[in-house]
Amino acid sequence: MRKTQIGAVILSAGRSTRQKGFKPALSIGEDTALAHCLNLFQCAGFEKVAVVLGHRGSELSSIVRAGGAEPVMNPDYERGMFCSVQVGVAALPADIRAFFILPVDIPLVRKITIEMLFRQLAIVPEADALVPVFKHRNGHPPLIRERLREPIACHDGTRGLRSVLEKASVSRVRVPDRHVLVDIDTPEQYEEAKILWQRHGILTPEEAEILLDWAVGKESPVAAHSRAVARMAERLAEAVNMAGKNPVDTELTITGALLHDIAKGEPSHAESGAKLLKQYGFSHELTDIVARHADWEPDPFSPVSEIDLVYLADKLIRGSRPVPLDSRFEAKQELFSDNPEARLAVERRWKQARRICRRVEAGIGRPVDEFL
Repeated sequence: MRKTQIGAVILSAGRSTRQKGFKPALSIGEDTALAHCLNLFQCAGFEKVAVVLGHRGSELSSIVRAGGAEPVMNPDYERGMFCSVQVGVAALPADIRAFFILPVDIPLVRKITIEMLFRQLAIVPEADALVPVFKHRNGHPPLIRERLREPIACHDGTRGLRSVLEKASVSRVRVPDRHVLVDIDTPEQYEEAKILWQRHGILTPEEAEILLDWAVGKESPVAAHSRAVARMAERLAEAVNMAGKNPVDTELTITGALLHDIAKGEPSHAESGAKLLKQYGFSHELTDIVARHADWEPDPFSPVSEIDLVYLADKLIRGSRPVPLDSRFEAKQELFSDNPEARLAVERRWKQARRICRRVEAGIGRPVDEFL
């Protein structure tokens, strides 16, 4: 199924009665809640987007069009959200084969979530709908096949869309995105969302574990290695922070370690992994760790960084077991005993690893062998 065959409905018609401000116009970072929802589908490559408007709809129409979507007025928006669902679904082109439904007060959903739901369509053709799940809780937006158009249109609205989905075949998709559960329905939730936005481009370790399993397989050797590297990197980060000189971001270090080999097996896997994460909208703080974990030359006068720690942790793990740094490279040299060019490359990386090891040891005031 092509992305041109997928539509989306953004629900933005309500009065925001539980919120002090008008929810579509609330600012989160540099954009409004409505702009975040529009950007989500635009950046993911889905162009057939209908935005259902009602309260203060005239002032939002131009914003919707500027965001590449179609404003659809719902004169009966006072009847409730499901009425807007029906209006939005009816407004989608007839050739649409599936569609997302996203309330405007769920504005922080990540692009990776949309991508995972879309890919799952081909894997579970029997499912009428796919629902993103985080921490065992269903979130937004569901991705619904066109065969539910008629049940949605005919439903009397009792218990809303949930009632329609309860009668359908639904596939729950575990996603690396806590934001599928984050709404801005109340002032308190809005304040929490603004805080979450500050690290929107960096996964938590829990989210990174989900993305790792999806990308390489939960039981794969790559996953086992990545988790072992993450444990080592976490211990090194804690030691740096206990030394108290120049603290590092422990959560970012763990996440970077979990995802450092996400493109393992591809040519230039470090650069490929960073490119993949960038495509999914993740920040340069995270992508830089992945890009440089295999070959890294830091400024010798800079403090120890998260990149240093993931780089070194990766060199201290063979498979899923800790090993002394020199043992790791001695084994590599033996592997390439008949290849002088490869042995020279190993020697260069060995010297590089020793330099970074000394940097980290200076930062923590202890030999790294204590962590093996």
